[in-house]
Amino acid sequence: MLLTPFGVQAIDDIRGEKRFVSLDIFKDVVYTPFVRESNIAAGALKLDSAWRVARESIAGGAETSEALEPVVGALSDLEASVLTVNAYAALDTGEADYKLLKRADTLLSTLEDEPENFKAADSTLKAVVGEFGHFSLWRAFLGVKHYGVWTSRYLRAFEKKVEDENALVLAVRPQYQLAVWNIFNDPGEKVVLGSGEGRWLFYRQDVEFLVQPSPLDVRSAKLDNPIQAILRFRDQLKAKGVELLVVIIPGKPSVYPERLTGAAINSAGHGKKILDSLESLGLNMVDLYTPLLAAKADDSNLGALYLNDDTHWTPRGAELAAGVIAKKVREMAEAGVVDIGEASINFVASDSLADRMGDIGEMSGLNKFNVFKVQQVTGHVVSQQEVSERMEAPADSLSDSTVVRDTTKIPFKDDFRKAKILILGDSFSRIYQTDAPVNAGWIAHFAKEMGRPVASIVSDGGASTLVREKLARKAGVLKGKKLLIWEFVERDLRFGAEGWKEVAF
Repeated sequence: MLLTPFGVQAIDDIRGEKRFVSLDIFKDVVYTPFVRESNIAAGALKLDSAWRVARESIAGGAETSEALEPVVGALSDLEASVLTVNAYAALDTGEADYKLLKRADTLLSTLEDEPENFKAADSTLKAVVGEFGHFSLWRAFLGVKHYGVWTSRYLRAFEKKVEDENALVLAVRPQYQLAVWNIFNDPGEKVVLGSGEGRWLFYRQDVEFLVQPSPLDVRSAKLDNPIQAILRFRDQLKAKGVELLVVIIPGKPSVYPERLTGAAINSAGHGKKILDSLESLGLNMVDLYTPLLAAKADDSNLGALYLNDDTHWTPRGAELAAGVIAKKVREMAEAGVVDIGEASINFVASDSLADRMGDIGEMSGLNKFNVFKVQQVTGHVVSQQEVSERMEAPADSLSDSTVVRDTTKIPFKDDFRKAKILILGDSFSRIYQTDAPVNAGWIAHFAKEMGRPVASIVSDGGASTLVREKLARKAGVLKGKKLLIWEFVERDLRFGAEGWKEVAF
């Protein structure tokens, strides 16, 4: 019986065009390590050649960005080979090889604006070529030893792959889920069905965050300490002349506990308590709990702050948050904490409808049976408005010339070069911003409130560690920045992807 799923999958793989998943374990022991080493060596030699050509081109007066383009591409290819150890495991960010590649990546990204880093970039790239420019049996052995089939990280990923893609599971699971829903009203292991009128869906991790011990509780000692990671990040940014502002997004059940339990709950929850703890340590914080809870009083007239079958807020919730965050930034600027310059851009907003199929409904697996419905929302798309004046001569020569004002709307976009404010965020920063209706998320509305350009780096579900790692790989984007706004949802304080690792810049 245990071998049945693998047998069915093997037959399905042979008949189909997908790779033979059942043999991945065998392949990752006897084949993948040697192919990886060959690719690494070839990639390092390609990088060496590209860097030599780029140095000569730059010395000859060529444009730095154009000369470096092949080098950046070669380094990216080498990173792909080194960081992907096998089909199910990636190189740990604490490894020396990872740090060396990321240092090279960072130095290359700064060369155009900071040519004084040329010597450091040259020596780092030579170190990269020296480290990876040969076939290493020892490295292949270590890859198998630390990331191979006998490690928990490999087996967990393999198990998930089998669970998600197994032909038998894919055939049976949907009908089973529908039967459980019809008989027991159970929406699935990742979903909690709310109580009362309308019965909203809640993401189980959002609920577990509230009912399990606080991440700062002694019973959570095995977890990474988020406060230590946040303080460390604050100090890293200060060393670069950048202030940190932390924005913790309340989870849906923290704002609407009555929709979950059917009864009013007055407890502030872990998220608000951790926010207060961070504020007492001198961190710049934004409290969204208080205004969101207060704004519920207008739900009957303005609509709810969160979506029915989704973890995220409605456009109303996003815009409210943008206003609160902008107010905090203005207060910091007026107090002399941060210099963000003068307002320089005029933004306008226009209504746009969008259909949202809730992510919690998708998690349930029941949407294929149309159990949960699409929810239509009205977002307000932000555009930059430019007004220019010109003199227009009259048709007859007897009248005076008139001034004509031309108004042009330009779609909102990140401006890494001019912005003094950088935003790091998760899917709460992505929703309505890069998906429908686009440029209607809290980031665009924050820029509108501030009248200033902003830039953002977003990682869905990865704002605790992954988004900081993205920033570390592109640390050059901090140049010219005075304020970094770090947004993450409260459940990440316990369940953040990759925990709360220290990230080196």
